[in-house]
Amino acid sequence: MTDARITELVARAIDYRGYVTLSRRDHSQLVGYVYKRDPDHVELFDEQATGRLRVAIDDIADIALTGDDAAARAQAIWERRRGQLEPHDTPLWGGWEDRATLLVVALPLELRGIARAIGAKPHGSIAIGRLGDRRAVGLAVGLGGGSARAIAEHGPGLVISCGFSAGLDPSLRPGDIVLATSVCDDDRDSMAVAEPVLRSARAALRGVPHVAEGEIVCTTRVAVTRADKRVLARPGRLAVDLESWAAAYAARNAGIPWLAIRVVLDPMDGALPAFTRDPHAGYVLPALRHALRGPRAMFELARCGSRARVASRSLQRALACLAPMVGSVQS
Repeated sequence: MTDARITELVARAIDYRGYVTLSRRDHSQLVGYVYKRDPDHVELFDEQATGRLRVAIDDIADIALTGDDAAARAQAIWERRRGQLEPHDTPLWGGWEDRATLLVVALPLELRGIARAIGAKPHGSIAIGRLGDRRAVGLAVGLGGGSARAIAEHGPGLVISCGFSAGLDPSLRPGDIVLATSVCDDDRDSMAVAEPVLRSARAALRGVPHVAEGEIVCTTRVAVTRADKRVLARPGRLAVDLESWAAAYAARNAGIPWLAIRVVLDPMDGALPAFTRDPHAGYVLPALRHALRGPRAMFELARCGSRARVASRSLQRALACLAPMVGSVQS
């Protein structure tokens, strides 16, 4: 039976807005961001943002709140400002006109296209430029918990999850845009986009061809095969990606407007090369090894590269159309 101390520690970890160090009864430790509790286990994004972990509550020996708590930091700033001669709604990270739009992608491969859209050159996992009249920060955050840390560090006025996706509707082709009405994780938890944000994005994309609206599901592994996508397909669910749910969850917790827009890389009836199933720091060597398998593998690579170029151009056009609305949805 779980003792009261562990129950209290788990409750504190759920309410905390930073990383925690979880000690297990076998003396091992995990560092991550606790985002969910069920009666018999907790779930957390790991520190490297490469996946999600599940730990049985009965296995927990201790939980220490070791990471930066963005909410506590915000409260401290507010306390320092209280009583000073400045507007009551002064934002914590500066004026709204100074707050960046944060463009979140999972992988560095996706960041290159986003960087071009904001007129920037990527440096590692970050690119800084402008989207419309606003400063824009593009970040490749890995899987899961990286979004929470990025939001705490950059204090954006708007979070946009964007990048490549696999289509889950047979009508969607490479280069088609999916504007999320909601996002869900693979445990079926769902979050709807705020209606004012969705309405503004819909109006901004009105002139863009091949835009579909529906739900995006987020998983921890790339849906490579037709079978992978068939398992995830549901009525109204249009695409699958790696990051949108985590970005939306972190933005909602921070009280920041968010939007998810994805471009289809491979359609429902298509498949990606097997080496794309798991994220890599770089894809050149995995692609070369795949090409050595023969002509069919080389054809797969060529087709994937062609689709990626189409998808990247399509997403850049969509982001350019969204640029005028980013300031209006920051509140």
